[in-house]
Amino acid sequence: MKRGFKLFLLILVVSILVSIPSYPQKDPKKLKFQDLQFKPVKPDFLKIKKGVDLYYRVDRENPVIDLILIFKSGTIHDPKGKEGLASITFRLMKSGGTKTLAPEKLEEKLDYLGSSITISAGTEFSQIRLWSLKKNFEETWKILMDIITNPAFDKERFDVEKKRELESIRRRWDNPMVTGRILFSELVYGKEFPEARRTTSESINNITLEDVKNFYEENIKNLELTIALAGDFELKKILPMMKNSFKNWEGKSAKKLSLPKASLATRPGIYIINKEDMTQAVICMGHLGINRLDPDNVEINVLNFIYGTGGFNSRLMREVRSHKGLAYSTYGMVGAGRDLGTFFNFCMTKNQSVGEAISTMKEVMDDIIKNPVTSEELETAKKYEQNSFVHRFDSAIAVLQEFISLKLLGFPENYLETYIPRILKVDGKKVLEMAKRTIHPNELVILVVGKRAEIEEQLKALNLGEVKELPLPKE
Repeated sequence: MKRGFKLFLLILVVSILVSIPSYPQKDPKKLKFQDLQFKPVKPDFLKIKKGVDLYYRVDRENPVIDLILIFKSGTIHDPKGKEGLASITFRLMKSGGTKTLAPEKLEEKLDYLGSSITISAGTEFSQIRLWSLKKNFEETWKILMDIITNPAFDKERFDVEKKRELESIRRRWDNPMVTGRILFSELVYGKEFPEARRTTSESINNITLEDVKNFYEENIKNLELTIALAGDFELKKILPMMKNSFKNWEGKSAKKLSLPKASLATRPGIYIINKEDMTQAVICMGHLGINRLDPDNVEINVLNFIYGTGGFNSRLMREVRSHKGLAYSTYGMVGAGRDLGTFFNFCMTKNQSVGEAISTMKEVMDDIIKNPVTSEELETAKKYEQNSFVHRFDSAIAVLQEFISLKLLGFPENYLETYIPRILKVDGKKVLEMAKRTIHPNELVILVVGKRAEIEEQLKALNLGEVKELPLPKE
């Protein structure tokens, strides 16, 4: 009986499917969509006091509050010979407890409240982030203010932080991709350039607890800061609390540094880092890029997508992986930086195909600066940039972070509202013009991390100049 019923159902389903009329299916690439009409909503703004700015956005979706304090200090402020000081100082502000809360008690209190406070030091800016249930925000805020105004800088926790840094340094060169990226930056910028400096065991061992306290006094305490506040809050309740918390905060201007201009530190050519145990090689190649305030800082994203950041839609991926099967992954882009970023290209390939991979990547560069992109490439890139731009605003705190970051980095006020219109105006002529201006295949610094015995002859055969071996740093 059951078998007969199942057979009846099967016949019924098949008959329905057969009776459905068949329509020709359109090629997804040829489907037309209306341009996105999206304009980011500017966050609300209040000045708590001189040097303390508040950007906020109410979001009633969940009874939580997300808050970020942004400081104008980071690893770029590390004194020479004491690289790592900023990172240790910011982390120790929390991990070392406060003058009223021992480290263990601080963590216990946060756990009890179901709240979190995380701290990270960036290159130019650093941040402390608070997440809390609405009902526990006031208590969590008090802990946060205790951390930034009364850090204890516990000696035992200071030693733990230094050991953590030393262990990270010890394992730094285990990953060949990390090795390539770090040493490529050193080749392009030079070891002393702010964005290329790195910690060493010597620089960490040079840091004393007194150095940490001095860094806090000079680069964090009483200096101007920006607050991003998002979530389910009542401004009339939170504002007085914040004003009271910062009543003694001076809000002094951050120290301005005199930083060097970027210039190519190493002659174009091929450099090898020998790692005998590698069956695959890491290739990093490129040269200096553009300033983050470059006139084409939006439009360059269309070029990058077509050239090397668009996954299987990019020329690099199509040629290196899809057509020639030389690598599982590859990418490349014209990057923007504080002064100048880098035009950076990456590929990981078998030792036996290093020479062919480099030649292929270079051919893609030559092609992008000589031949116009296709209309299909252009439209795909523009659609992607439109969609990815919208997703940058998928939460209230993300909106605030975008606005604050752009403001602190010196971008014009209309940057976000003009982003999509600028993308839509990009044509093939513009892409070719940008490629010619920013990509220089004959000025490449090429770094290969791999087994020298299996790759050196291939590199010499490229006829791109002398192949030089660089020692793998000890730390």
